[in-house]
Amino acid sequence: MMKRNANVKPISVRLAELAAESPDHPAIVEVTAGGTYKEISYRRFVDEVSELAELFRTWAAGGDTVICHPATVSAASAKIVLAALCAGVTILPHSPQLEGETLSEALDNAGIDPRTRSVQVPGTSISGGDSAAVVHLSRWSRETGEQRPRYLLATSGSTGIPKIVPFWDFGSYDPRTVPDLVFRACGWQSGQKQLLTLPIYHIGTVAALVQGVLDGNQLFLANRLDPEDLLTAISECRIEWLMLTPNYLRSLLPAAERHPERLSSLRGLLHTALPCPAPLKHAWLGLLGGERLFEMYGGTEGVGVTVISGSEWLAKPGSVGRGLLTEIRIGDPQGQERVEDGIGRIYLRRLGGSARDRSATPWLQSTSDGFVSLGDMGWVDEDGYLYVFDRAANRAATATGVAWLGRLSLVLRTHPDILDAECIALPGAGDGETGVLLVPRDPVAGFDLSEVQRFCAAQLDGQELPRTCLRVDGIPRSEIGKPDAVAIKAIFNSARTGGSS
Repeated sequence: MMKRNANVKPISVRLAELAAESPDHPAIVEVTAGGTYKEISYRRFVDEVSELAELFRTWAAGGDTVICHPATVSAASAKIVLAALCAGVTILPHSPQLEGETLSEALDNAGIDPRTRSVQVPGTSISGGDSAAVVHLSRWSRETGEQRPRYLLATSGSTGIPKIVPFWDFGSYDPRTVPDLVFRACGWQSGQKQLLTLPIYHIGTVAALVQGVLDGNQLFLANRLDPEDLLTAISECRIEWLMLTPNYLRSLLPAAERHPERLSSLRGLLHTALPCPAPLKHAWLGLLGGERLFEMYGGTEGVGVTVISGSEWLAKPGSVGRGLLTEIRIGDPQGQERVEDGIGRIYLRRLGGSARDRSATPWLQSTSDGFVSLGDMGWVDEDGYLYVFDRAANRAATATGVAWLGRLSLVLRTHPDILDAECIALPGAGDGETGVLLVPRDPVAGFDLSEVQRFCAAQLDGQELPRTCLRVDGIPRSEIGKPDAVAIKAIFNSARTGGSS
């Protein structure tokens, strides 16, 4: 579906154009387990978004309303997000797990009244059910800038209370920036068949949802499909583009290796959010080739981004790419640029960023000239390719030296008998003791712990080897796969209380 002109226009006008061009063409298709498909035409989708936008304007008549929505991968959530953008009402799509006191504290920290009023949104039954989607109406409790953000997103909050990040884009439709340069670099084509399966409160998925609708794509929404059903949907719907995380890639790999022909329609698969173990990356490169697999590095705070294609990765294994409209600096903890070789803190500066952008994320370390760190350590090679070594917070001092916990977790995940692993510094253990949760690939056969230790010793220094190992059925993670450090520490504390190790 080609764009007719290059004029910037309100989102509502762009949606009306799409409905007029192809009123009966499916705009949204909900995919459920067992191969059930529920289509929503452009005419119906735009009509329902317009009705919701008018309702949201009524709710926000005072001008200070924030719509907090526990979003799912559904047509209901897609309509709510688009309607809020059309109405110019600030929306916070967030994880359904972010609720109660945790949500209240996150809102309060962001200058939003933590007292919310729950409202059911008419016309938003989820997957054909009787219950309507819910939003929570709140109020700004203090000024946060000259212009209200268009939308808000919550950081993962894996180590505590999530932080709320404001965004001012998607105020209108501009064909020069939809799709954006990141998506253009990763196999996106206008009018494509696009699959969304990551949560609609993740920065990449929100961008893919909004830009996909505005760019005339046909969006397939797949919520919590098992690997076989997801692979079947990709094949039957002839999906051309999608985003996944390494956790999704790992769970989907066995089915994909059994049926590689089901991936033939894919033109672009972009993975993001977490480090990808090299064996997993190689496996997917074997399935898709270097021209169809892409990787993006960035953060919810939107301070910059790097992109790398599969072909580039084969030439630069382990890299997350070069900056895309982003400058990279490797510096010391104070942000001063390092002139010697070695690992330092990664700082990014988005070209065209403003002081307001940086002040919106005060919890991130920044420099006086506009570089911001997401908290990762790494280096840049002579060709400008960035390599992420680990999170700065994963540096743990042990009795015999420094251990990098994220690096240990990655190594463990490459062991043939380990399905998943996550390492932490054990609280109150003394001498910087580390502990690791291990999920066996085969629950019956399990794994030989001494052999796992030897496997790690061949790749890591002695002080980095795990001291305490617990076998578990699963590791607490967010929907996109980020570890829940609070829950993981609770598992170790419980094991200690029970005398396990």
